[in-house]
Amino acid sequence: MSKILTKHFQYTGTDDFDQSLDDQINQFIDKEGITSENLIDVKFSGHSDQGVATYSALLLYKN
Repeated sequence: MSKILTKHFQYTGTDDFDQSLDDQINQFIDKEGITSENLIDVKFSGHSDQGVATYSALLLYKN
């Protein structure tokens, strides 16, 4: 029986060291060896507060 796992990613663009959501997700997938058979879903969200846009993603996968 496999476990369902999640990983949260966030990007604001206010920090020079911020990586785009795509880069963060791709690096994590490569590092963890996640394949299309393990990947369940990716949910994206975004909002803005006081002029700062924040983008989030939640990766659902099984091991």
